[in-house]
Amino acid sequence: MLCPDKTGTLTLNKMVIQEDCPIYTPGITKDDVLQCAALAAKWKEPPRDALDTLVLQNSGLDLKQLDVYEQVDFLPFDPTIKRTEGTLRGPDGRTFKCTKGAPHIILKLVEVDQEEVAKRVNWKVMDLGRRGIRSLAVARTNDEGKWQMMGILTFLDPPRSDTKITIERALEYGVDVKMITGDHGVIAKETARQLGLGTNIPDAAGLPTLAADGKIPNDLGKKYGKMILEADGFAQVYPE
Repeated sequence: MLCPDKTGTLTLNKMVIQEDCPIYTPGITKDDVLQCAALAAKWKEPPRDALDTLVLQNSGLDLKQLDVYEQVDFLPFDPTIKRTEGTLRGPDGRTFKCTKGAPHIILKLVEVDQEEVAKRVNWKVMDLGRRGIRSLAVARTNDEGKWQMMGILTFLDPPRSDTKITIERALEYGVDVKMITGDHGVIAKETARQLGLGTNIPDAAGLPTLAADGKIPNDLGKKYGKMILEADGFAQVYPE
């Protein structure tokens, strides 16, 4: 059995940003969302990952306009929290925060119109996922210090040119292939469809965890074997 990670293994790990940018704060534009996303990164340093590269190098954003802000604190990306956060001081002396990350993670922070925004964001993420388009949510704190959703940046991470044929050859030799990804389930299923894999891809909620001593449970196969064998992969997984 082969269990490859999706991003960077089955795909190019090269993001292509799209024109579609849903806005959730009145009066702002896609450029405002891009600027906030960049402020949630170390814009004066080389990009740390693919998402930083997308925002800082591949978006067309003029980074010089960010120099009026001072970054006084920074929370780097971690697979367990799935977002980055910058604390900024503007030219007017006011301090605010910007964050970017997985939509379902950023939604947990949102305090302004949370219920209505959550409905709109979840619908949009599902719709984009059905087309294989990934989403990066961007939010910032307002003058009252409350998190407000700004918008969603949309982008594609296309499969590598040789991925589908490699999977086909593996299957011909009797090697089962199950895709593992931290992405949303609908994105995982669309990518699987493009690659000729099955689309029975549940999220990680039903997966076992390591025992308190860090060892694999002795009853792993008995309790979870059937479920794992029947699945074509797992979504919203993070390394443990």
